Amino acid sequence: MLKDNFGRRIKNLRISVTQRCNLDCIYCHREGNKASGQEIGIADACDISSYNSEMTTEEIVRIVKISAGCGISRVKITGGEPMLRKDIEEIIRGISNISSIGEVSMTTNAAIDADWNKLKNAGLKRVNVSLDTLDGEKYAGLISSKIPVEKIIKNIKKARGVFDVVKLNMVVMNGINENEICDMFVFSKDNKIILQLIELIDSDKEFFSKYFYDLSGVEKELEDRADRIITRKFMQNRKKYVLSDAEVEVVHPMHNTEFCKNCTRMRITSDGKFKPCLMRNNNLIDFLTPMRAGAGDEKLKELFIEAVGRREPYFCD
Repeated sequence: MLKDNFGRRIKNLRISVTQRCNLDCIYCHREGNKASGQEIGIADACDISSYNSEMTTEEIVRIVKISAGCGISRVKITGGEPMLRKDIEEIIRGISNISSIGEVSMTTNAAIDADWNKLKNAGLKRVNVSLDTLDGEKYAGLISSKIPVEKIIKNIKKARGVFDVVKLNMVVMNGINENEICDMFVFSKDNKIILQLIELIDSDKEFFSKYFYDLSGVEKELEDRADRIITRKFMQNRKKYVLSDAEVEVVHPMHNTEFCKNCTRMRITSDGKFKPCLMRNNNLIDFLTPMRAGAGDEKLKELFIEAVGRREPYFCD
């Protein structure tokens, strides 16, 4: 299994299959690519011609297979909004058919009606749904769309009827939704969903300074109440708090040396670049250009290994 220069094993692959999105949430960092100069407005979200550098299904499956040969065993499909890909079922099937890939999961905003059974049959194991509020008026203020929150809630419940594991990703923001944590906890508990509370990422300094909410106090309360605490070794050693009737995870991505120290993830952008770190845009490696120029698997493997060599902690002791 590959290790970077800091001894961190590379186990997970987070692959953005599109930059397009049908919601355009106010805090979204587009998997660290929002400042790449390839912004897609909400009006263009469903128009593939507005973003013609997306990888094809075959290219996605090929690069995952090469990554799997280097030790990757788990893949998270992300966006933008991955459900905007008309070939998402084929993408999932192609990745899940790679023998050494043990789990394929997906992050979605659940704003598109999906045939969850088809996606499960294609090989999708679990789903993370992004939802920051249950309040319809507040939800409308967080997105650039007229999609009602009731539709998201309905689709979350449908997904839970198909998958054993559904997570609800709540980005907690000061003055916006920090007073809804309890409501979201009850909703998750009632629907047997894992609640994941996420601190804001500093992709916009002005926005971050205004809306960042420190979850340390919430985590201390969970620690006191938990029947069991699980350390997720695949996921930056973050903690999962198992209560008698619910499960909650807390993610502290910012100014967290523990988060970086235990990162086992490599990222891939929708336009075919290895991205060693969410927070950096100065060390990416383009593999799509050589792939389309006829590069063989060995050359692409060399590029993956080079990308691993460029990994370094963003927050250091």
